[in-house]
Order: sequence, then C-alpha cells, then structure tokens
Amino acid sequence: MKNITFGKLLEKLLHLSNQKKSSLAKALGYDVSYISKWITGKNLPTQKSISDICKITSEFIVDSLNMSHMQELKNYFEIDKDLESNSVLAQYLERSLKEAYMYTAEKSVPNLYKKTHTEDSYNSMTHINPKLRKQYLSKDASLFMSNSDKLDLIISADLYKLNNSDKMAIADMKKDLMSVNASHDIRVRLLMGLDRSDSDIVFNTIMIINMITTYPEINFEIFNCEVDSNAIISVMKDRIFHAAIYTKDRQCLFTNMSKDKHIVDEIYYSLEDILKNQAKPILEIKSSLDIIRKRTYLQYIMGQDLRWLIGHINELFMPYDLFEEIAESIFGDDKEVLDELKKINMLLQNVIYKSKLKVLIYELNIRKYISVGELNFFNIPVKLTFEQRERHINYIKKIIEEYDNVEIKLIDGDFVEVFKDTQNPSIYLSKTLKIMSINPRKDHNDYAIIKDSEFKHICDEFFDILWNKESEIVVSNKIEILERIEKILTCAKVINESLKLE
Repeated sequence: MKNITFGKLLEKLLHLSNQKKSSLAKALGYDVSYISKWITGKNLPTQKSISDICKITSEFIVDSLNMSHMQELKNYFEIDKDLESNSVLAQYLERSLKEAYMYTAEKSVPNLYKKTHTEDSYNSMTHINPKLRKQYLSKDASLFMSNSDKLDLIISADLYKLNNSDKMAIADMKKDLMSVNASHDIRVRLLMGLDRSDSDIVFNTIMIINMITTYPEINFEIFNCEVDSNAIISVMKDRIFHAAIYTKDRQCLFTNMSKDKHIVDEIYYSLEDILKNQAKPILEIKSSLDIIRKRTYLQYIMGQDLRWLIGHINELFMPYDLFEEIAESIFGDDKEVLDELKKINMLLQNVIYKSKLKVLIYELNIRKYISVGELNFFNIPVKLTFEQRERHINYIKKIIEEYDNVEIKLIDGDFVEVFKDTQNPSIYLSKTLKIMSINPRKDHNDYAIIKDSEFKHICDEFFDILWNKESEIVVSNKIEILERIEKILTCAKVINESLKLE
C-alpha cells in the first residue's frame, strides 16, 4: 500500500481480520491504550521495538483469519489468490507494516528516523518462499513513483531459464508500470540471454514480442547479454535492489531486497557497465515516417524470402486505388512521403503480390477489421468505410484464388493460452531484415527493426514452427480459407445493410 500511515494500516488489518485492539495488545504484551494511540497517530512505536511489533502483529493477523477474511485481505492487498503459505503472507504484512512505519516516521520526524533502515535490518529482507516477489517490485515502483516523476529500472534475467510464472512476472512489467502512472518518465532496460536451444520457442518468442510491441509510452529496451541463469537481479536507480536465486530445476530458492544507498548504487552502476561494454540491443525503434522516408520499408519488400505474420490488418494486399486513397487522406500535405508510398504501392502490386510469399493472418483480426473497419496504414490507425473494407477483402480473395506463389494461412485460435488477451503482433521477415509493428498509441506509430543476429534466427525458427507444425489451429486449405472469409464478409454486409435501413 503506498502512502498509508502505520496507524491506518494497523486499523485496516484489524478490520480485515475481525480482531479487536485488546486482542492485539494482549499478543504484543502492551496496554490497549498504546494500540489506540498508534492507530490515531498520537504516538509511534520506538525504533528499537518496531521490528518485533511488526513481526508479532503480522503473525497475529494471519493466524486470526478465517477463509472469508483471508480472501478479503488478499483482495485488498492484491495478493495472488493461489497463495497458500501463511508464513509468506505474514512476511508480506510485516514488510508492509515496516514500510508504513517508515513513511509515517519520516513524514512526522524526518531527521530522527534516517538510520532506521540499518538499525532495524530494513535494508536486507529475505523471503524463503517468494510467491509475492512480483507484488513487492510493483509495490516499490508505485511507492517511488509517487515521490518522483522518473523511474530508471535495470533487470538482469535469463528468461529462457526461468519457469513460466517468473517469466510472466517480468513480461508483465510494462503493464504493471503503466498502471502505476502513465504520465511518469519510465525507463526499463532488460539484460537477458537468447538461448536458441530452449525447446519452448513459441512461448518464449511470443513473450519477447509482446514485451517489445506493447505500451510504447515506456522506454523499454532489451539487450542480448550473457547473464546468470540462476538469478534475477533488478535495481531501481537511487531506490531499491531486488535479487532472486534459483535452483537448477527453475525453482526459486529465496529473494532478497535492499534500500541501502551504497548497495543500490553499486548494483546499478555495475549493470550499467555491463550494458555499455558487453550487451547488444536486440532492436532499433523507428517511426512510421522514418521507415518510409529512409526507404527501410522499400528495402524490406525488395528482400528475399518474404514471410508475414499479420496481426492487425494493414496496408498489405490492398488494391492500388484504395492504397492511394488512404495514403492521400493521411499524408496529403507531405509530397516526399506520398512519392515514396507510390513507389511502394507500385512494387507491391507488380512484383511482391506475384512473388513467392508465405503469409499467416489471424482470422480474429480479419473478423474485427470487416466488422469495425479499423486498419493500421503503416502503423497509423485509420477507419475505413464498409465499401472500402469490401474492396480490400475482395482483393485479398482474388490474390488467394489467382496467385499460386502466394501461400496464405489463417490462424484460428491462440498459440499460447496465457497471451490470448493480448493484441496479436505483426511481424515481417525477410532473409536480411526483420521488422515488427509496435501497438500504435497516441503519438507512437513505431516499428521495431531487429538488429541482433541471434534474435533474427529465433524469429525465423518461430515462424517456421507456426507455419509447419501448428496444424490444429492453422487453416491451410485454400477453399476453406476463402469460404471463411466470404462468410465473415457476407454477415458483415447483411448487418451493414440493415443499419442503413434503420
């Protein structure tokens, strides 16, 4: 809980556990008047006694919980509902009480409690069973963001060697940070290895792609670097250091955290040194205008061995006149861009759509596009009329029917269940260039150009697996694909006509 006083938190814990102040006083060996003064904020426990008070209080609260109260407490603290260890829950409450104590003490007597971090062993806290690690880090981020408009976070983790739960705790970092406060200046740098020998290529690659393509508001960089496969290290500059140690079978042994400035600085600048001297960024971010003006897009489509994984429907497979209409509506005042787009359009129509292509398209996104009309034209969202959508879809059908070199398959489902609620990514592969479109947001219409050779190979392997081995959710029969698209278009047409009549 951020910015909550010791008294308010203590009162809330008593309420959630349905316990009386007198019962807690008895457990602590204090008169009930002390508890009342702590709750009202008239007094605080002494520095010498706070550690014991927090420990005994947290254990008293947890031991007092019935099933209903336990669920209320987990909901209030946003704790994993599957957590069954009372000792871990008690550690979490103990830490929360100490943080509330520090916040209250520093707020009321700022100079008196400066050394409490070290005197109370607050600098180093170890958790034998770390199921709440994600909550700790998110909670710390929330607390520190309230005191500063900047957050600089470095994480060192070999994601390929972690269990899926811990992978997802890191993969969800951008979402968690955005939920703290989207207006803050957030920088995250992730140091990780890229183990091509790992068997779960699909899960790992989709996870990394989602980290790259989601929440463009956050400055989030990924670096290929040899890191310790048995540890996760994370450090917020000037704030806090976390570490988790793992066994060889990917089970977390324990976690440790520290707010000691010397330790935090040492870890931060050590990781920064590794970033500068050993790590390689796996991608480069370019705006949609950049990839048009600097001919990156043109260079890509002129490449060999083109393969497309199309998430959000975009400018590809668009009839010549419709392409020009939309280009004019978006870039009408920019002659340089329009000239480049004409070259791209001409090359797409006369060469690319008649060349050997392998294309995977999410059927769900075709359905959404036909129904709603939202299209990303060079990663810039636009909304098309139903007549424009119909022209576009009919042209896709024509390509499927008439162009034998173009192989199109539909993805009917999700390759990884845990990512089913995320936006389906778009990836464009060639022999030399690999490009991803980042989910567009206001003032962010970027592409990620893959620079790291290892990750390029991983993307190639990822596409090959989807193309060749996931037959249970990939529709490859040309007749069935045409029937599915026609059915979606017909249904949308009926709905559109009925809306006109109304």
